[in-house]
Amino acid sequence: MKLLIVDDEADALEGMEFYFSARGHEVLTAKGGHEALALIKACKPELMLLDLKMKGLSGFEIMEKAKEMMPGLTTVVVTGISQENLEADCLRLGAVKVLHKPVKVEDLDEVVRALNGH
Repeated sequence: MKLLIVDDEADALEGMEFYFSARGHEVLTAKGGHEALALIKACKPELMLLDLKMKGLSGFEIMEKAKEMMPGLTTVVVTGISQENLEADCLRLGAVKVLHKPVKVEDLDEVVRALNGH
């Protein structure tokens, strides 16, 4: 599966990239919104793991733009934000799942495998 991981925390990004690459996924990474949108356009990932709170474009803005560019892109939100209606807002923008940080990479892998049909 071709994954796009979008997170401005370098440790989180590198950890997820290493984990999913070792499991045979093609992994693309972006540290921000503009980079993520360019990768979506150029590489057509199947799944995006997306942080919400980042400098520049927020995860909400990325989801809105990604939905226009690639309506079939599956998005899983991974966030440290807890606010009322957060999950509903994410689902409305096209996310299929919202996971709250800190999230174990094994739990994230379970979601990825389920979405990949394994």
